[in-house]
Amino acid sequence: MRLIQIVGAAVVMTAASLFTNAEEPSSSESLRQSQGELLLQIEQLRQETQALRGLIEELSYQLSQMSADQKTRYLDLDQRLGELVRIQKDAVAVMPAQPSASAVRGGVEPSPATQVAVPEISDQDAYNAAFEMIRERKFDEALVALDSFVQVYPDSELVLDARFWRGQVFDVLGRDQEAIETFKGLTLAAPDYRRILQVKVKLGKLLIKNQDVINGRKILQEVITQSPESVEAGLASRELEKIN
Repeated sequence: MRLIQIVGAAVVMTAASLFTNAEEPSSSESLRQSQGELLLQIEQLRQETQALRGLIEELSYQLSQMSADQKTRYLDLDQRLGELVRIQKDAVAVMPAQPSASAVRGGVEPSPATQVAVPEISDQDAYNAAFEMIRERKFDEALVALDSFVQVYPDSELVLDARFWRGQVFDVLGRDQEAIETFKGLTLAAPDYRRILQVKVKLGKLLIKNQDVINGRKILQEVITQSPESVEAGLASRELEKIN
């Protein structure tokens, strides 16, 4: 746009100079000067355009590199999580049997438990990978990953979140009894869990859905009593209205 304006201005100046050429002897000099300035401005614009094109190419390259690096990191994380799941399965498969009473009496020493190497992956990375499976709706794989997470990182601060999402996945899959047991376990093991109100609302709804109306109503009422101004209390109230 700027180039067009400059060229237009030059054309106007050139035309005006031609009309006044007979009356102004110095008009040819002015025209040459104007043309020279115009050429300089055009050259400047050309250089700026080249610089901008180079900058765009550099940014495009950096963006493609970032995308490739992110994909590589995700694939690596997915591979390590798969290794974690495989090792957990192998650990169960090779678990040594308990020695029989006769073997103990005969002085036969039981073989030591097989040592299982845990891959070098942080609890946060393992949790993120499992959660990514949920986002991608790979629910069966997510359940395996969440179960492995709880077993491998029992002391992690993310264990309760892993159990919460495990219950949510069971609910999505229509496995109501497993979802109920998971949410019940959370309410008993972690009454101060930051998502306990969500857990109780979900548990109350599932109990009512599965004909345990008395306990379902009781849990929903607990939510309202515990935090009457919360969003969860509003959800609990609406669920209670449906059965009243």
